[in-house]
Amino acid sequence: MGVMSAMRASSLFLLAFCTFGAEYRPVAENATLRSFVLTVADSGWVSFAAVKRDGGTFGVHVLRAGERYLLQEGTGPVREFRHGVTGRAVMPGLGGWEQLFPAIASETVSVLGHTYRRAGARDIAVPAVTETVYLRPDMWVGPASNARQKDETRRWDGSEYEYERMVEADYRAMAEAGVTCVRVDEQQSLWAERLGLFYWGTASLPYPEMMYKPQYLGPVLFLDEPAVGTRDHVLRPRLAADAAYRKAITPAVAMAEFEKYFAASTKRAGSALMGALRARKDVDIGTMNFAQANLYSWETMEGAAGFELGYVSAFVWEPAGRVGTLRTVPEWNMSYGTQFPMRQDVVPAVINAFLRGAARLNGKQWGISIYGAVDRSDAPYWLTRAYDDGATRFFFWDNYQLACVPFAEVLALSRHLRDHARAHPRSSAKASLLIAIPPGYNLGHVHMGKGLLWGLTELHRERSFGGVMQAAFLEMEKAMAVGEVFDVVWDFPQSAYGDYERIVRIGEDARPAVVRNGPPLDVELFVGADRWVTGRALTRGDVYYTTGADAAGVYRNARFYWELYGPEDEDMAIIPAGETVRFRLGKRGKYRVRVAAVDRKGRSMVVWRELRLEN
Repeated sequence: MGVMSAMRASSLFLLAFCTFGAEYRPVAENATLRSFVLTVADSGWVSFAAVKRDGGTFGVHVLRAGERYLLQEGTGPVREFRHGVTGRAVMPGLGGWEQLFPAIASETVSVLGHTYRRAGARDIAVPAVTETVYLRPDMWVGPASNARQKDETRRWDGSEYEYERMVEADYRAMAEAGVTCVRVDEQQSLWAERLGLFYWGTASLPYPEMMYKPQYLGPVLFLDEPAVGTRDHVLRPRLAADAAYRKAITPAVAMAEFEKYFAASTKRAGSALMGALRARKDVDIGTMNFAQANLYSWETMEGAAGFELGYVSAFVWEPAGRVGTLRTVPEWNMSYGTQFPMRQDVVPAVINAFLRGAARLNGKQWGISIYGAVDRSDAPYWLTRAYDDGATRFFFWDNYQLACVPFAEVLALSRHLRDHARAHPRSSAKASLLIAIPPGYNLGHVHMGKGLLWGLTELHRERSFGGVMQAAFLEMEKAMAVGEVFDVVWDFPQSAYGDYERIVRIGEDARPAVVRNGPPLDVELFVGADRWVTGRALTRGDVYYTTGADAAGVYRNARFYWELYGPEDEDMAIIPAGETVRFRLGKRGKYRVRVAAVDRKGRSMVVWRELRLEN
């Protein structure tokens, strides 16, 4: 059985012995349906067969609250929707089912926002299934857009690709490669539906049939980085304008702003479906109103999953910037004094711990995405590791400069994930350790290894609250060393943590003492004219640190990581990495330069130097 493929099933006539059957007609002339028949059978089937105002017809048949689900549009095939692995029914996921399907018979019922009154006795039989569509709601795999690159040659210099709209052959290639969830326009939706794919991105489909299609996921599908939006549109503007706010900001202050911004983002995305329907001249939704239920959050700041999954259906991690084992693991070791091995499993162990823990506590789904700047040697393993850890969402960003994963790579990575999933049934194993950290603490954004909470230099790790993430990382390191599987969550007061064998709570007063035993490191600073400083670092150790691929796509060893602090406590700047660096001092006062290196065994060394600018 092919993933998400549509297959013809042998005809099976399902005769329902009716205990109730009635025809309903609208109270008002503007109602969506001219009439419908509601049949409740003692066999467990409930059937809803409707005639639209334009004379079109459709029928929906549900067995015992979702054991089986059938849909027929007009005189087309009677299609049954089943899970491609478990065989269970797959129901529509938009939400608002009680407003779409009148499962309880009465004199008057409300359907699709309009009122209908019983007009007489009538019933219908459940028809024969003529087509079975096998779907994978446990594996949404696909790109972000419905266009592909004209020239798929990798662009590492930050320039933009040219794009062209996908054609039917592209959707066929995606389906054959294991893609299961695609973005579409109105025409593309026909191709996706025939190929047995989940699809989203248009609200111009035949109404109201679109509301009853399990394959249709809505006009929008995700919230776009609400935590990053909080930083960029709320925190950064105020930090730039208010010097006192720069001194006063804390993770708790950022968290409070995030909660407000997230509420507005959720409301906006959740209302997109109803808004799109209201905008259509051929649709009258009457009093129908519900928030789209299947939305997920596509988000860089992994810690936010603990909050966001209280409101959305899933959380997909976005790896912003040039991330990968050979960049991120050395940064963690140099920033937090950990000694993680330079292994490919370290980054997903940390990231997945946040996502899996939040999903477990909220009973929701989680997943990861691959971006163009992710180290290409890491991407295949990150996908399969997420699958092994329980992920159900796997997406690829396929546009915008360095973020773009070219179409051929999307297909190759999808095949890799598909083949792995076929060969490895999911495990029910759970993490035994829970590491609970205060709300508002995270790995940051583009500089996720450098200890900038919320991606803000004002929330750098050397401030008074900087010990929290260091303590959390040290607990993760200990767990990895003994093979203990761990989750990480924000420690809200009302949280109930269930059946974890061990829980480690980290308070905001955490100040772990770390003894570094890395290679000897020599640092020299030369202060020149116009406040420019030249710095040089030297070590005989076998150190390695890369900031990602350069403009030619080559990963070069920068060896040393430099930071500048001061003169105020909230002041911090990242100096471009290298053996020799140049940076300029700003206002008068005392500065501290931090230089770090880490060898290939994960052992780090940090050197501090002071500078003072008098005039």
